[in-house]
Amino acid sequence: MLLSLAVLGSILAEEVFLDRVLLFVAQIFLGGSVAANHFDELLDRPWHTKMPGSHLWFVATTSLLAFVAIGLYLSIEVSLIFVSFVIAESFVILAYNLELFGGVFHNATTLGISWGLVFLGGYYLQDTTFSPMMLLVTALICVCSMQGIELYERGKSFGKDGSYADPQAKSAWETLLIGILTVDAITVILVIYRFLPFIFSLIRF
Repeated sequence: MLLSLAVLGSILAEEVFLDRVLLFVAQIFLGGSVAANHFDELLDRPWHTKMPGSHLWFVATTSLLAFVAIGLYLSIEVSLIFVSFVIAESFVILAYNLELFGGVFHNATTLGISWGLVFLGGYYLQDTTFSPMMLLVTALICVCSMQGIELYERGKSFGKDGSYADPQAKSAWETLLIGILTVDAITVILVIYRFLPFIFSLIRF
């Protein structure tokens, strides 16, 4: 879902720079997926892995540093304003997953805003502007992301154990899956549409 939002924001720009898209997706994967989940596992082991704490710290820290490095590179090459995105997302990765400051940022609102910023960050790297329309779309994505995160919290018991009998958990999990698949499908369709001329040019060549 997070990677789809990164791609979706990128390809909605008027002009798409493929190298920026690939670097941004790699950045989000390293920070929002790898680092975030390894930091999260350090507290209470929500993923029930057997990895030693030292290994978790190493992978999480290395991935976060790579996230920052790519972000700084993009900031220098595209726009220094992008540094604010790197700082904000780095803060969320640490504060949310390590439950810093008493866990005050460990909630659906923080994560939903972070996911909205991923969408907006992808768009900004391409267009280097914050149009009113894209800000409105970002706000809607933040709200939808918050709802999706709450659905995950209600349905994760069923997602981890399909035999779980709670019908509300099952309904929440299935609704969440439909939402994720819908966003993924929209992203794939738009990617094909945006890059179809390039694909045809390769075929003709």
